[in-house]
Amino acid sequence: KEGSRELDWPARHRVALGVAAGLEYLHMSHTPRIVHRDLKPANVLLDDDMEARIADFGLAKSIPDADTHMTSSNVAGTLGYIAPEYHQTMKFTDKCDIYSFGILLAVLVMGKLPSDEFFQRTSEMSLVKWMRNVITSEDPKQAIDSKLLGNGYEEQMLLVLKIACFCTMDNPKERPNSKDARLMLAQINH
Repeated sequence: KEGSRELDWPARHRVALGVAAGLEYLHMSHTPRIVHRDLKPANVLLDDDMEARIADFGLAKSIPDADTHMTSSNVAGTLGYIAPEYHQTMKFTDKCDIYSFGILLAVLVMGKLPSDEFFQRTSEMSLVKWMRNVITSEDPKQAIDSKLLGNGYEEQMLLVLKIACFCTMDNPKERPNSKDARLMLAQINH
């Protein structure tokens, strides 16, 4: 009626699975591998069946199979979604997309973007740091979007936040690949 529609948890979980499947295709099935470099909610489109589609490949780069990374002369992407090692080294890999995917997962569960004023009022001033602290706190459910609380999916949402923490590890070698991220998400049942 109001022209806006809230996605319930099963719909958000399907979005996460769709994006994970898209990343898996780009990183593991497509030759050459493609790194998106600007994965964020605005670059995920939903079709008529609410299936997620990764969009806007304007910053995407292909990585030849023999290479592990590519170097960029300037950092591309959207602040809040860019992996820390990309900022520091100007080198990007598929693990940079995994970091962005972790942020996207957090947004789906928390209902807050990294740029949300909420994080400016926290001591961590960062979605990732705040999420890590809350997920290990006495009340991890405070990280869940209040619109989603009380629907019986809280445990599943907390599992997705743990996957988000895994995807946003500081060390890119500790992050899962896109296939493993998809498999972890697929194991979460409603």
